[in-house]
Amino acid sequence: MLLLLLPLLAACRYTFLPLDPGVPPLSERPFAVARLFPEGEEARLALRVERLPRPGYLLLRWFHEEALLGEKALFLEGPGTYEARFPLGEGYHRLVGLWEGEPLFQLDLGTPRLPDPEEVKDQGNR
Repeated sequence: MLLLLLPLLAACRYTFLPLDPGVPPLSERPFAVARLFPEGEEARLALRVERLPRPGYLLLRWFHEEALLGEKALFLEGPGTYEARFPLGEGYHRLVGLWEGEPLFQLDLGTPRLPDPEEVKDQGNR
């Protein structure tokens, strides 16, 4: 009789020790905090890198509306603070940071110019 109850009791309790998952691997993606400040006729990027798997270049693309105004490469040696400056004019500006070809951040200054909803509606009816 006890032998018949043993499988039922075993189903209600752990019968094995959980495996130790170990230490998770470090992320290969950098972690950075970026802010963009308007300062007169320039925009200043303040970048604080918290985690960087290896030294490398951060590609910075500076846009005015949809037009690419320029690119800069900022060499990141390791965790720390970095700075870059860009020309600032009227209107909407965007800065995109790319690490090894992948977007790491996007920062905006100003308000993007959106199409007039009435014009879009009229174009759809044609």
